[in-house]
Amino acid sequence: MKRFKSSTDETSSQVNSSQKIELKEFRLPNGLQCYMFKDNFNPIINLSIGYKVGSKDETPSKRGLAHFFEHMMFQGSENVKKNEHFEYVMKSGGVCNAFTMYDGTVYYDVMPSNNLETALWLESDRMNSLNISEENMANQKSVVIEEKKQVTENVPYGTTNKNIFKLVFKDSGYEIPIIGEEDDINSFTVEEAKEFHGKYYSPGNAVLIVSGDIEYDNAEKLITKYFSGISKENNFKREKNVISEMTEDISMEVFENVKLPVLNLCYQIPGSGSKENYPLDYLVEIMASGKSSRLYKKLVYDQKLVKSIRIYPLTLQDAGVLIIKAMINPGSDIELVENEIYKELGLFASTGITDEEFEKVRNMIEFQFTIKHQKIDNIALESIINYLYHKDVNRINHEVENYLAVTKQDVQKSVENFILNKKRLKLTYLPEEYKILKNQN
Repeated sequence: MKRFKSSTDETSSQVNSSQKIELKEFRLPNGLQCYMFKDNFNPIINLSIGYKVGSKDETPSKRGLAHFFEHMMFQGSENVKKNEHFEYVMKSGGVCNAFTMYDGTVYYDVMPSNNLETALWLESDRMNSLNISEENMANQKSVVIEEKKQVTENVPYGTTNKNIFKLVFKDSGYEIPIIGEEDDINSFTVEEAKEFHGKYYSPGNAVLIVSGDIEYDNAEKLITKYFSGISKENNFKREKNVISEMTEDISMEVFENVKLPVLNLCYQIPGSGSKENYPLDYLVEIMASGKSSRLYKKLVYDQKLVKSIRIYPLTLQDAGVLIIKAMINPGSDIELVENEIYKELGLFASTGITDEEFEKVRNMIEFQFTIKHQKIDNIALESIINYLYHKDVNRINHEVENYLAVTKQDVQKSVENFILNKKRLKLTYLPEEYKILKNQN
């Protein structure tokens, strides 16, 4: 989405690592779940609303509708004209934006605290009503399709995640990209859009969090004023997102106009909040996070086989995927790179983690949590995700404890449990000339 930069970008909090983040809770009679976090360190508020609807909730022939709605929500409502939401926020010196996930959609407004009522009015108006017209629909279809081309189709390696999710999460709600497919996007009708807004953009399917420079009584009074009058049914049945475990190794080659080959080794991992994922984050840091990591030193510095290598997890509500990504140097043998990766992982599985590596990661995790929770924006976002995924905003106060409970043995076992003994997707991106050489051979 279009974004305006804030002239009041100091969203730091006075929370330190020893403090618990206290989120005051209340629920409106219409079902809207509300939380407030008070921090008067800076005269700024963050109003965030999360709707429990993402691309996994779409019907197979209407992929991309959830993301499309992220755009439609800025096209005007009963009392706010098209693009006026941006204008109100910008004139206050604030910033607003939105993003769509597989498991939810989030909107936020960061504004000077004396504009809290304006922010609540803006969000309540578009929850209650929306200007869904043929003209607005046609305009945003063009915008979304152009966005799809810019971020996936017309950039090197842009279809990587699309292909990974298609093969790792086959026949699930995670199979199709969040942005959707062009034919589906062009097929959206006004009636379908109105039904979608009425069905999912309801108080009972949302969570609202106001954080920053507020007074609890006043904030609750204003939230009640602007949202309590919204009345929508919330009795739809949500389809279960069934994730099938990979039963065989999969290999796929993609020939594109790219300069260097890229090897992606991908593995299914559990969903958000699973205790098995915490050791994996230790593994990520030790094996391929930064220039001092094991795989980086071996493959980039010592053997000079790859230009870069990293490991990263993409964790969703119902499942996740762990990706080992290596950009191969010209002339390097891709199979050799793959073998060297597995050799190093096998060595880790047999010898484990050193005390120095373990303490380094633990200290880094504690530091990152301390820094992260010094910004009200991060507190709001983490709380929204915790509610949408787990219906438990207080996870924010215990997540670091889950990481610090990990043992060296847990990290060592994670290599065998989620990589060496699991089926994998091998997705390789190759320069187009490799296809010519392959056909000649």
